Amino acid sequence: MMPTSPLTHRIAAPLLGIAAVIGVAACGSDDAALDLPEAAQEGRTIANSNGCAACHGTDGQGGVGPAYQGLFGSEVEFEDGETLVADRAYLRESIVDPSARRVAGFRARMPDNNLSDDEVDAVVEYIVALADVGDDS
Repeated sequence: MMPTSPLTHRIAAPLLGIAAVIGVAACGSDDAALDLPEAAQEGRTIANSNGCAACHGTDGQGGVGPAYQGLFGSEVEFEDGETLVADRAYLRESIVDPSARRVAGFRARMPDNNLSDDEVDAVVEYIVALADVGDDS
């Protein structure tokens, strides 16, 4: 076996990192295993390509913003103490007019977006499809 130089190590480490990212991307995400309806798959693509995933997670698991997983049909509490059940109308309102209500516990303001009505509908269908994800009951 030939000895390796420090230069080889500096080049090899980033290349291994890139290979790992490509490998994970090629395998798909856990979300793909959900067998989402076509409209929901389109909504996932729209959400991920329009920056929604930066806060709501690439698979809807949440983070800086509320999780999409389990959101539809759940009770949502707002900063002012009001609550409501997250139905399609609420999801649509939240996407179209992000400043209409602020969910309690989340400080970041959701930015405005330029999604078409059809794109909003697809993202809503994605969130609806994630209603039971992670629900082991």
